[in-house]
Amino acid sequence: MPDLTDAELLTAKVAEKHRVDFDDLQNEISGNATGRLTRFLNADSDKSADGKRRNRERQAEQYLRLIDLMKDPEYAALYVDLGDKLGDTEREADTAIALVQAELRNVEQAIEEMEERAARTPGGRIVLRMDDGQVLYADGGEVKPEIAEGIVWPQNAPSGDAYFAANQQRTQLSDHLSSWETYRYDTLGGIRDTYDDTDTPYQSVDELRKALGSIDDMRPDAVQPSGLTVAEQVDFTPTPQAFPTFN
Repeated sequence: MPDLTDAELLTAKVAEKHRVDFDDLQNEISGNATGRLTRFLNADSDKSADGKRRNRERQAEQYLRLIDLMKDPEYAALYVDLGDKLGDTEREADTAIALVQAELRNVEQAIEEMEERAARTPGGRIVLRMDDGQVLYADGGEVKPEIAEGIVWPQNAPSGDAYFAANQQRTQLSDHLSSWETYRYDTLGGIRDTYDDTDTPYQSVDELRKALGSIDDMRPDAVQPSGLTVAEQVDFTPTPQAFPTFN
């Protein structure tokens, strides 16, 4: 084997040092003993052996805290009540969101169909005739009389009143969907995160009562397609003719 040059020897030493450094770092992260002093992670690091030990001790203390809390009959009863109510309300919210989404698709489809049947100006703008005879553009602007006189109205042209009512319905549904999604993912989601976290559980009876109250206080208005309540809507299949109303 030929002798290595000084440059090659230096390169080999640097590569070996990098390998040892990398192995030591991985061992420190894993908490494995190497027989060498800790060089990369100080004792305050969560990834050091001491840091991992402290985390285990902290988690054990927090878990014991939950066990102690559950020894209080009132806390334990409220804890169970919160879990039951949270699960029921999560399912109700999921159903409500699905219903509003379905109704919103129906309304949007109805609007698209009305726009396809609507009369248009020579420039291609949609025009609609209200029941009182007023002629409006789709954005609500009034059509000048001289333009309105030249419009040829298809026999199946939609009523302007129906068109604008559907647009209003779409806005209401979009707002209602946003309210339910915020409630489901922010309000209920936040409560669920704390409820399922045994490391940092609800710390008192008052916190449990507050969470139970938030489920009711923050709940949006019920979705009532076709006059049915949300509880009756588990197997409900919306139709394009059925628009929801709100409490």
